[in-house]
Amino acid sequence: MFSTWTITEEPCFYYKSYGGKRKSKKQTLTFKLVYANITVVMENSKKIIQTEQEIPTTKQKLLKIGKDEFYRNGYLQTSLRHICASCGVTTGAFYFFFPSKDALFCSIVDPVIEQWRKLSESLAEKEFEDLSSGRENDRVFMEFEYRHRKELLILLEKSAGSSREHFKEVVLETLTRYFTRSFFLSIGHDPNPEIIKLLVNIRFQSNINVLKGADDMKQALFLNDVLACYADGGFQNLINKLKDVL
Repeated sequence: MFSTWTITEEPCFYYKSYGGKRKSKKQTLTFKLVYANITVVMENSKKIIQTEQEIPTTKQKLLKIGKDEFYRNGYLQTSLRHICASCGVTTGAFYFFFPSKDALFCSIVDPVIEQWRKLSESLAEKEFEDLSSGRENDRVFMEFEYRHRKELLILLEKSAGSSREHFKEVVLETLTRYFTRSFFLSIGHDPNPEIIKLLVNIRFQSNINVLKGADDMKQALFLNDVLACYADGGFQNLINKLKDVL
């Protein structure tokens, strides 16, 4: 509609491109106002689109830098101001995405916690149904752990002060239930809880050492296989030689 108007050398008059009729000053002023409004709307629309495009990028930066800072310094020693400065945003902009440091922390670790829970349950049930799947299940779990090693190490060693600081206890309780059930199926009665506690702590710390010490996924899986072989042998020896005292 508006594109049919053309400007003449006389600033106060416009011609229709198809008619050539001179328009009044009132018509000219009306057109100028309409054109100015359209220009403002278009410019504002561009700004809105740019802002909407920047939002995911800024949020992803905060999550990435936040994870690195929590991993390096732990939850309590991580500075919100430093995270914002590293991302090039103000603390006000930060609060647009996350209401608090703890909310940022949870956004980083909660997806991993949920995946860990589901994978733990599914692999445990699979192994109880088919004991021969234990070695492969260990590899699957180590692959998951190593892919998310930063998040898991943050949770297990650096989450004090956060709302997720008790995740380590959840892991130990899960391992305790698993070990207790495994021994019960093999010896026919509830095992000594002190022995289970000892074995659980050994398994837990071994996994931590692999996550912290392995240089890549290949090495992590190799070390996991070594531990699995050792654990299988130890389990069978315990059953064969100490069944009565377990």
